[in-house]
Amino acid sequence: MDYRCPNCARDLATRKLLQSVIARWEIDCRYCGRRIRLNLHPLELKVVTFSFAAFIVFAVLAWQLESNTLTLLALCAGVGGAVALPILERTRLRTWSRYASLARGPGS
Repeated sequence: MDYRCPNCARDLATRKLLQSVIARWEIDCRYCGRRIRLNLHPLELKVVTFSFAAFIVFAVLAWQLESNTLTLLALCAGVGGAVALPILERTRLRTWSRYASLARGPGS
């Protein structure tokens, strides 16, 4: 994944840890100071949505049926999504730009 600022082309990859703790849709580039936003790929959204939905379904079924197997499946669904995202980032989304320029409106 390309972590460069779309305005100044400086690498912002070191912000990844901070963003995993404090996720924000819009940030200021620390080099040029211009506002940029996260550019999420539709496949990322699908993986997260599917993983979370599978976790919820398995967890509810495990709770209702008191099944250890379904509890394990729920945990696997949650971990599977967390593992799939870095793999997806390194394979399919190598050239995807993580940040997009945010056009300032009138009077900004």
